[in-house]
Amino acid sequence: MDEIISAENFINYAVETYSDTVYRVALNITQNPHDSFDISQEVFIRLVKNYKKIKNKEHLKAWLIRVTVNCSRSFMKTIFRHEIISLDDIKESELKCELNEDLEVTKFVWMLSEKYSTVIYLFYYEEMKISEIAEALGLSQSAVKQRLSRGREKLKNLIEKEN
Repeated sequence: MDEIISAENFINYAVETYSDTVYRVALNITQNPHDSFDISQEVFIRLVKNYKKIKNKEHLKAWLIRVTVNCSRSFMKTIFRHEIISLDDIKESELKCELNEDLEVTKFVWMLSEKYSTVIYLFYYEEMKISEIAEALGLSQSAVKQRLSRGREKLKNLIEKEN
């Protein structure tokens, strides 16, 4: 990797830089802070096992997001999930949102299905480009654009329905 020399430095860099992103992507899918924490740990364990496959910083971020989405989806299929709590019961501090956005909008994003909420989250909250999202999720750029468009429309409808 670019300027990272040892495996330990590489892992430390990844954890320090992307732990919040990994957690929030998992939270976006599971809607459970405890499960998201477990998934985050699993993602970084996988990174320790596979760090030599990472080519550069951009690849690292895409790899972490892809693994997080895959781990979250796999977890959601298991029967050993924790009881899902309402988004209204999650404390703002647990969300780790360092965003200036209104928390209510974030809750509406999480109410969308995973395929829409994930691309909206990555685009607006993580400020990723469409090409980066496409690479991270294994989709075409046109599929990402279509999901963003449909997700925005569904988000608009949810907000209007609530107000």
